[in-house]
Amino acid sequence: MKPDANHQAGLRPLSNRTGTKEGQVTCPDCGAGFSVDEPRCPYCGALNPSGAEKAYMNELAEINEDVAELADDAQEDFRASLRGNARRTVVIVVIVVAALAAMFLASNCIGKGQERHAVQEFQTRESFRAQHFDEFDRLYEAGDDDALSEYAWSLMDEPGFDALFSWEHIGLLQAHDAWEALRSTADRIGAGECKLDDYVWSVSLALRLAQFDTSDRTLGAALSPEDEKRAAVYRAYGRQFLQNVLQMSDDEIAAFADEAKDSDGYVQEKKLKHNLEVRLKQLGTSF
Repeated sequence: MKPDANHQAGLRPLSNRTGTKEGQVTCPDCGAGFSVDEPRCPYCGALNPSGAEKAYMNELAEINEDVAELADDAQEDFRASLRGNARRTVVIVVIVVAALAAMFLASNCIGKGQERHAVQEFQTRESFRAQHFDEFDRLYEAGDDDALSEYAWSLMDEPGFDALFSWEHIGLLQAHDAWEALRSTADRIGAGECKLDDYVWSVSLALRLAQFDTSDRTLGAALSPEDEKRAAVYRAYGRQFLQNVLQMSDDEIAAFADEAKDSDGYVQEKKLKHNLEVRLKQLGTSF
């Protein structure tokens, strides 16, 4: 049975029985009045299209605002990151440039320092030549090798002394000094004061002086014919020294030297020491 009008009216909310106020809408399902902005009837839950649309648009606007804020924040963070990276990049570039500049300056300073040092050494040697070569030449022309050697040794602590090795008669001077050293060793050998290492040094020196070992060019390998004539007496002493110590002929001394040479023809101290020790023991020489 269909309810009468009064019964239907009793089902409606009491607040809306008098009719719909301004800004309100009547629910099509339960007849209640409610705000037009409500998306649904607060009494029966029926959909209010206009209110629902408005609520949806409001929510959409809020979402858009939040997204915009997030985007702004992201952009600001990105810009801040860029600014930070830019600053770091600038700092790194400045550091790298400064390091390269320092390296360049250091290299330049080292190069200039080396250049100045080389110039100073050259000037020092030239000064030594200017001060002493005339006296070397005078003593050489006088034929006084002892005085020549004494004068040279007196200058060993002079700046630029290494310029002496460019003197044209240095080979003769070295042959003379080797001869003097061997004479001193011969005296010590006669007094029984030499050890094995002393024998090794003196025999090695005598081999070069007597030219049984020509691998070392420090003892006049480039002597002029005139200097070679003057050095002949020193070379002869070297051969005599070897004959006395080793008690061998020249051919045997040459073979002895060859046995101590390496594949490149250089007499090696270790081989020479071993062979010399064997020979001295054979001769009953004490050391």
